[in-house]
Amino acid sequence: MTDPRSRTDGRVSSWVKVQTFLLAGVLVLLAVLVIVVGMTARRVEKSLVLVQEDLEGLKIDQVNEAIESLSKAAERMAEVDISRLNETAKSLKDAAESLADVDVETLNGAIASLRDAANTLKNLDIEALNGVIQAIDKTVTGLENAVNTLKGLFG
Repeated sequence: MTDPRSRTDGRVSSWVKVQTFLLAGVLVLLAVLVIVVGMTARRVEKSLVLVQEDLEGLKIDQVNEAIESLSKAAERMAEVDISRLNETAKSLKDAAESLADVDVETLNGAIASLRDAANTLKNLDIEALNGVIQAIDKTVTGLENAVNTLKGLFG
C-alpha cells in the first residue's frame, strides 16, 4: 500500500476520466453543431432556389422594351413646340431617368406621371401626336407588367 505507483495511478486515472468526459462533451457539441449547420445549409439552398426561380421569371426584355418605348416617346415629345407638351416631355424624361433605379415606389410614380401625360395628350386631339399617345399607353402597360413582376419577386 505504500507503493508510490498505486497512488499515482489512482490520481492519473481520475484525471484521465475527467478528460475523457470533457472530450466526449466536446464531441457531442461538435456533432450538434454539424447537424445545425447542415440544416441551415439546406434552408439556405431552398431559399436560393426560390430566389433563382423568381429571377428567371422576371422578364428583363419587357423592362428594356418599356424603357426604349419611353425614350422614343420622349424624343418625339421634345420635337413639339407647345409649352404644355414641353411640360409633359419633361415629366416623361424624369420618369425615364427614375426607371434606372428600378425602385417599386419610383416605378409607381413614373406610371402615374405617364398616365397624366397620356391624359393631357388625349385632350389636345392633334393627329400628329396619336402615335406618341399609343407609345405611351404601350409603355404604361409594359411598366405595369414590370412592376407586377417586381412585386412578385420582392413580396
